[in-house]
Amino acid sequence: SKSKDDKFCGVCGDRALGYNFNAITCESCKAFFRRNALKKKKMKCLFKGNCIIDVRTRRFCPCCRLQKCLSIGMKE
Repeated sequence: SKSKDDKFCGVCGDRALGYNFNAITCESCKAFFRRNALKKKKMKCLFKGNCIIDVRTRRFCPCCRLQKCLSIGMKE
């Protein structure tokens, strides 16, 4: 039963509780962003840089997941 105040993660579509780092995200993507946005280490996508990020695939490509975090406006 989806109510109209259900929130969904802008990165992977999982259920979200609210704003983290300026965007609505789930706990998993919040923790991922906290760990990776600070590192500033260059990540490389093994494919073409356009991986689909959803609840099932979010662990497969950190590079594209971080890009998606940034594209929805997440920032430190």
